[in-house]
Parts: sequence; C-alpha cells; structure tokens
Amino acid sequence: MSKLARFILHPTDFSTESSVALAHAVHIAVNNKATLELLHVETDPAANEDDQDDVPDEDWNQFPSIRTMLETWGLIPSGDARSDVTDLGIEISEVVSYGADVPEVIAEYCQRRPIDMVVLSTSGRDGFASLLMPSTAERVANKMSNLLIPTLFVPKHSRGCVDVETGRVTMNHVLVPVDHELDAEEAVERGLRAMAAFGDEQADLSLLHVGAESEFPHVEIPDSSRNVRRISQQGDPATEILSVARDTKVNLIIMVTDGEQGLLDILRGTTTEKVLRHAPCPVLAIPAR
Repeated sequence: MSKLARFILHPTDFSTESSVALAHAVHIAVNNKATLELLHVETDPAANEDDQDDVPDEDWNQFPSIRTMLETWGLIPSGDARSDVTDLGIEISEVVSYGADVPEVIAEYCQRRPIDMVVLSTSGRDGFASLLMPSTAERVANKMSNLLIPTLFVPKHSRGCVDVETGRVTMNHVLVPVDHELDAEEAVERGLRAMAAFGDEQADLSLLHVGAESEFPHVEIPDSSRNVRRISQQGDPATEILSVARDTKVNLIIMVTDGEQGLLDILRGTTTEKVLRHAPCPVLAIPAR
C-alpha cells in the first residue's frame, strides 16, 4: 500500500472517548512508518504566564500510552524498551502548546511542521448552537481545507475502521460523494487503496451523486478496479450522504471539500461540516487542489 502520510498530527484532549481516533492515528502511522505527533492545546489562562508555546513533553502522564496500545495489538512485546516502538519504523512525539483558540493553534502548528495528515476526534453539534458556536472539528475542517491538509475525522461514538482492542481494520464499504465541479480522483484512489489493503473480496466502493442533473459526473476508475457502483439521489446532499452511509453500513466516507464558498455555507455549514455532525463512521476530508 503506497504512503498516505509521513507526518501525522493527532490533537488530543485526553478524554477516553477520543481513544477511537487515537487508534486510527496509530494504525496509520504504523502502516506508513510515519512520524506521529500528539498535540495537546492548553487553554488555561494560568498556564500562559510564561508565554510558552510548543513545549516537547518529557513527563506529561496525561498523554495516552501508545506503547500500551501497540502491546495490546501484539505489535511489540511487553516491556520498557523504546527501541521496540522505533523498530516498527515509527516515531512518536508529544507536545503541549498554549493558546486561547484551539483550532487556530492547531492550524499554526501545521504551518510550522511538515504535517500531511490530521486525525481528529469529533462530537456532533446541530441546531441553533451550531450557528452560534461551530464545533472545534468544523473549524479545524475549514482551516485544514485552506492549508490543503487531508484530515480524518473520527466521531467519538461511531463505528471506527480500526478496532481499539485488536488494531484490526475493517474496510469493506467506502463511500465517495461526487459532483460535476470537484475532482474526486484522489478520493477514489485512496478508497480503492484502503479496500485493497484491508477489505475482503466483496469490498465495494460507492460513488454517490446527489443532484437534479440526470448525467452522472465523470469519474476516472482504474480498469482493474472491482465492485465500484454508482448511486444517484435527489435531495439535500448531507442528508442523502448520511442516509446511504447508515443504510449500507459504510466504514469510511471520503469527501473532497473546498471550504466555505458563500454566505449560506458560512451560516449553515458546508456539506462536509453537516456530515461530520452526524456521521456514523470516520470521514476523510480531502481539500480540493
């Protein structure tokens, strides 16, 4: 499987609910022999007295134990040898950064480091509250789109692709929404690679077009690809994407996003943001290039 990422950032709030997202970040790092950076943003005003920023962790016991996770998965033996982790071909760093605005701190960190994928835990938000106070995940989605960094959003209470207890990956159903404006080639390529690596013989990739146009958008599919199907629906794009994802028990949604494009997007949220609020599975957002 070709490289998806070499430098992965996983912002963490130390909550137990975010362990599903951590499992995805760790598995991607192991599979790609990548550098995984765990970032905690400290927003306590008292902690900002010395104007510290990006402090490498030395003895921060709140950071989740990646070593324990790798031992549980059977990838390294029990013990204290750091070399066991590096023998997997991965590097791990833990950083505490200070700032009042979490999404802004994450974005600034990505501009200073060679981050090429972000893995973030999300919790849903809807209704009037989403208009007044967009979630951290939604704001990060827009910032990463502007920085052209693919981001994997993992809902805290969703069925993840990676089993936290075993590290086993399930990738039998991938959904890629498509339209006539955004090029979905990279999304399709990533979905097919993931299925080839972790799906069974019946694994399928669904291309979903939601719109009044009768003509299905043109999408390049490699000749060797199997089990690719096209679905056409009418209605609200986010609603239809979520409906298909639930009905077909999708393991991963891959969406091409171009950020906020107008006043209605700013007020109501982009299609990607609305999908994030209720997604039953992880969502990989790929910025349009």
